[in-house]
Amino acid sequence: MQKNNQILILVIPGVLALVGTLLGGMLQGYWNSELSRQKYQSDLVLKALESNSAEERLQTLKLLVHTNLIKESSVRDSIVNYIIQKQKDPSSIPQIKPATSVSLDAPIVDNARVYLLAGNKKLTNKFNDIEQQLTNAGFKVMGARNIFDVGRPDSTEVRYFNADDQLQANKVSEFLHFKYGQSYVAKYYKDNKAKSGYIEIWLGR
Repeated sequence: MQKNNQILILVIPGVLALVGTLLGGMLQGYWNSELSRQKYQSDLVLKALESNSAEERLQTLKLLVHTNLIKESSVRDSIVNYIIQKQKDPSSIPQIKPATSVSLDAPIVDNARVYLLAGNKKLTNKFNDIEQQLTNAGFKVMGARNIFDVGRPDSTEVRYFNADDQLQANKVSEFLHFKYGQSYVAKYYKDNKAKSGYIEIWLGR
């Protein structure tokens, strides 16, 4: 009996330490994800205020609310109240000048992989620069090619295939929009064959 107690005394601290490490890692991952989500929403609002046109700034704020791009209810409610206040006088909405340089943040998902695709050979000249931006940020670019696919839209988009990759796809689409001045919509397509971390950048036709 005494020997068993001695074993327990030796084992329990180790188990508690292991549990503490696991919980600490989980909490750290959660807070990192929350911070990334908050930064993404903040960047969207700031981007909405960049236009030289006060009316465009107002309409873009409305778009963020109506398309549910702002997920945080408290932030969304604040934007709605702000829109109501500025509705009659959009000129009072301040303009935020965009930053002079734009860079892509490091991946926030494990094994982040990207494939570049275009439906027009003329667009393939953009591959090298986009690939360089992705590679510098830490993404693995699996390939780049021109394809014929009637199921894809004429416009640009960022496709993701796992729900866990939504935030990553949003951040990539945001960067592409800021960097190249085109709207890259992040869209979910269900594909059980696609493993987590994989997204596609479609340059349109």
